Amino acid sequence: MDMIKALNIDINKKHVISIVGAGGKTTLLYNLSEELKQFNKKILLSTTTHIYIPPKDINNDLIISKDRKALLGYVEAIRDKGVYVIGSEITNENKIKGIDIHFADELYGVGVFDFMLIEADGGKKKPIKAPAEWEPAVPQSTTVLIGVIGMDSLGRAAGEETVHRLDEFCIICGCRPGDKIDTIMLAKLIRHPQGLFKNAPDNAKKIVLLNKADNSGLREAGLKIKSMAEDENIGFVIASLRNKMYWM
Repeated sequence: MDMIKALNIDINKKHVISIVGAGGKTTLLYNLSEELKQFNKKILLSTTTHIYIPPKDINNDLIISKDRKALLGYVEAIRDKGVYVIGSEITNENKIKGIDIHFADELYGVGVFDFMLIEADGGKKKPIKAPAEWEPAVPQSTTVLIGVIGMDSLGRAAGEETVHRLDEFCIICGCRPGDKIDTIMLAKLIRHPQGLFKNAPDNAKKIVLLNKADNSGLREAGLKIKSMAEDENIGFVIASLRNKMYWM
């Protein structure tokens, strides 16, 4: 099963797909762009936070500018199909500082891109996170909001090595630092109004992607989380992004 099918995304409609959480957001961003490229679409790849500069084989072109008018002019001049990376500057860490949520909404309104793929949250390369007060930075034009959780967090102690924003995570999940992360905590993170889908636009389709389900035990745990947290407004995909395998 490919990712587009697993996520049930209509490729004949224009979409802003925003990605939040931790445990595979950038891999998801790249996998999505790779699949969508095969459908001969114009695709924007960007962030409302920071991402490392994508490999050259990921994109057709990269434009960096703090001048919004220059970026807009560049976008309006795009004629060829493919993946285009846009940002405002390159940081000292060799990361792309992205665009703000209002400019993302403006770009969606221009209508040049068939798909806009936006990494809208920072995870510090940890398997799980809870958002701080100012996070995540989700454009209002988002049509699909994907919340990523790394299943390799299960059974590990809730600490600075495993959780980004540990204090917020403990408040949301009702645990203490050092407690072992279990399926109940992850279900709480998904369902809590200040949790995984905080700042979700009202009309956005919400999908939980439980990543790093690299063995049958973790896939069973994913089904358990789904049974506890699923409702009519939240879809679930269990995945091993590195192996490009997906289960509904």
